Amino acid sequence: METNFSNYGLAPFLEEALKSQNITTPTEIQHQVITEVMDGQNVIAKSQTGTGKTLAFALPMLSKINEASKEMQVLILAPTHELAMQIHQVIKELTKDTALIVDAFIGSANINRQMEKLKKQKPQIAVGTPGRVLELVEKKKLKLHQVKFVAVDEADRLAQEKPHWDTVVQLLKRVSNESQYIFVSATMADDVQKKIADEVPTPVYLSAGEGMVITKDVQHTYVVCEERDKIDLARKFIINIPIKKGIVFVNHLDKVNETADKLKYKGVTVKALASDRNKEERAKALKAFHDGEIHVLVASDVAARGLDVDDVTHIINLQLPVDDQAYVHRAGRTGRMGKSGVVLSLVEKRQMFIIEKFEKALGIKLEELIYKQGKLHAKA
Repeated sequence: METNFSNYGLAPFLEEALKSQNITTPTEIQHQVITEVMDGQNVIAKSQTGTGKTLAFALPMLSKINEASKEMQVLILAPTHELAMQIHQVIKELTKDTALIVDAFIGSANINRQMEKLKKQKPQIAVGTPGRVLELVEKKKLKLHQVKFVAVDEADRLAQEKPHWDTVVQLLKRVSNESQYIFVSATMADDVQKKIADEVPTPVYLSAGEGMVITKDVQHTYVVCEERDKIDLARKFIINIPIKKGIVFVNHLDKVNETADKLKYKGVTVKALASDRNKEERAKALKAFHDGEIHVLVASDVAARGLDVDDVTHIINLQLPVDDQAYVHRAGRTGRMGKSGVVLSLVEKRQMFIIEKFEKALGIKLEELIYKQGKLHAKA
């Protein structure tokens, strides 16, 4: 494998941007995708959460863009507003020393403002959710015929939801016949790959690791407790460990705000990442978490899908995930890029069979801990 990013012939501004962020060594999936895209191939790539897939598709596309052309050349699609905005931020950081124009188009934003902005300035790189991008295309505010590169993140999620996939296909039909395509995801079932391949000419299939897998640097633990004690125990863990950057997971939307309010009442610096909040509120919550102003986010699986925040040290499952793959998605928010992390699940006695099911399905051991005198200890 290549040892650093200077081996790929990337544009100089990208090498400088990577250096400024102290990113020097490509991950396996970055190496594979960059190599194939720079060689002109269409790519369908699978790699687990936290392996740097955004850079994998962004770097080769940005290297091949024609900065002198003011036409829209790159289209990046993501299934959620949060993921689209995170990708947009990554692209902005990579292109900050260039004259390239990058813009984001997400469904929760005011479309009239977006249209007004497009009258004044057209982007060369567009990041967005498929529905809003198609809406702007149909209103003739965005033109895709000059697009040379299309990247689709979390392609499995879009392909599995028919209305979203139909929208993606409508967009693909409008781009140049000579476009390059990059579809990336943490999981990629055979039927999903086939669905994508039906729309993409002669793709190269890439895989690093086994898709959504358990990271070896993550410690998996649980504490047996009563349902009524869970909030108070979570508060004690957050304050006494102490947790500087953690995510508390619940299973249902109506529990997100309720849990955040209860933790806040008990003195925890916390915000809710709820899918029913507006774009500004979610963006503020993510920024406060990223900047260290708050220590904990409370989220459901839907709200956290695609959440890309570095240095999360702890995941607390206030409610056990619905299945083993949901457990892996939650666990994938910590222990990223070789760093360590802890997953701590709060379990009622009657739920122990679920812990055993996770252990068997995922081939891991969850260690039981007990909480006493302000600390977590291994059960004797």
